[in-house]
Amino acid sequence: MRKLLGCAAIVLAVSVALAQEGEKSAVVEGDGLHPRVKIETSLGDIMLELDAEKAPCTVANFVKYVEGGYYTDTIFHRVMAAFMIQGGGYTAEMAEKAGLRPAIRNEWKNGLKNKRGTISMARVGGNPDSATSQFFINVVDNDRLDQPQPDGAAYCVFGRVIEGMETVDKIKDTPVITHAKLPMGKVVPETPIVIKSVTVAGGCNKEKIGAAAAAADEAVRKAVADANAAKEKEVSELVTKIEAETKGKVEKHESGLMYVVLKGGEGDSPAATDTVQVHYTGWLVDGTKFDSSVDRGQPAEFPLNRVIKGWTVGVGLMKVGEMRKLIIPPEMGYGQRGAPPRIPANAWLVFDVELLSIKK
Repeated sequence: MRKLLGCAAIVLAVSVALAQEGEKSAVVEGDGLHPRVKIETSLGDIMLELDAEKAPCTVANFVKYVEGGYYTDTIFHRVMAAFMIQGGGYTAEMAEKAGLRPAIRNEWKNGLKNKRGTISMARVGGNPDSATSQFFINVVDNDRLDQPQPDGAAYCVFGRVIEGMETVDKIKDTPVITHAKLPMGKVVPETPIVIKSVTVAGGCNKEKIGAAAAAADEAVRKAVADANAAKEKEVSELVTKIEAETKGKVEKHESGLMYVVLKGGEGDSPAATDTVQVHYTGWLVDGTKFDSSVDRGQPAEFPLNRVIKGWTVGVGLMKVGEMRKLIIPPEMGYGQRGAPPRIPANAWLVFDVELLSIKK
């Protein structure tokens, strides 16, 4: 009886799973935003289901590479058994494949996670919006790839494996070697794993995907424009407030740096290669203090060309004994990366700086 009940339970579970999969497939097949893509490799086939609903720009880019035949005769060039398998950029001779399209925007905030069996875009560290053709398939749950990296962005998932995980596992378990043409350690398959072809297998409505991508790009452009306008207004109000408090005129340097002299100095100004000693206090535009040598009671000393550009330019304009308030735009500060956790991405910075001494 127990065996019969066990079999019945298994049959029921399988039936429910198949019914759910069938229902899901029908929805996916009908909306045109979840194309299925078949990767034929020298170790077997992999079937992907892409998600243009969550990552429209990424899927549109990938489908263009697929339909252009770009991936034919490329390889999985980077294989890490406890991490991921990466391909789509090199030939079996370890030459980079020509014909790349322009890099795309990173859609990492789409809610999809780097779980086992998902496919994500590879990119250049330090440049969030640098993905082109290369992709990787997660062979374990890589939760850390869902967190912002030092460049401020995570990795964009744009689909998942729906058939052929056994092929993925064969690839991840293949013997690997070091290779002079790819100096990334012992990650290159000893026997090249060739991508024979990548084809769209169904469920693809290019017009709908293109429209979704265009709408997503427009939404981002509008959000950036609105954010920039709000920040410009905030900075303008800050300048007005500083001028009222200091009774001085905020000047704008050709570099984009703004400043007002709080106390005069005398003597030479430092060269970029000089070491300077300063006291300073730094704030965000909203008044949040994030650092202060004054509070620590210990001046800071550093080569002037080893700090953010806003300091190199701003302190370079000062004389010993002088104090200035510097208003530094993001591109002269910490830019898109910010300096977590104290300084967010694209932050304007305000510093009170006193130049104490110069060491030539």
